[in-house]
Amino acid sequence: MSEQFPQDAIPNNGWVMELPGLTSPHIEKVSGISKETGELEMVDGGTNRTFYFSDGVLKHGDLTISRTRDGSNDDQVFGDFFEKMVGTGKKYNGTLIQYRFGQVVTKIKFQGLLMRKFSLSDMNINESNKSEQTYECKVDFTKITYNQQARI
Repeated sequence: MSEQFPQDAIPNNGWVMELPGLTSPHIEKVSGISKETGELEMVDGGTNRTFYFSDGVLKHGDLTISRTRDGSNDDQVFGDFFEKMVGTGKKYNGTLIQYRFGQVVTKIKFQGLLMRKFSLSDMNINESNKSEQTYECKVDFTKITYNQQARI
């Protein structure tokens, strides 16, 4: 087998978020993307060894979406989108798309996105921090795909 070398180092930037009626409303950070399964624990009485087995239940982590208020129309559009979701209890699907040198390198599709909490950063007259809007969401399912063809 020949030696294998890295093709590229993919940074954590270049993301665009697509939600129904919104494309890239200046999202700066999405955290909590994860998957996990539970486990069943069984102790063998003869050896006192503990064995673990999957319980088969897949859980997807809660998402936190953060954006900076920038005075653009997106402030209101994203706020209205949140109010619509909370007011109706309706879930939506969305996609995070990562670009590198103009090519799509990663897509993360969210199914059953349910926004459940909104918060603004602290209002403090003694600081000059940016004003952030933060949204906490539940997700039914997450699918990540990597574009192996997107090489430099």
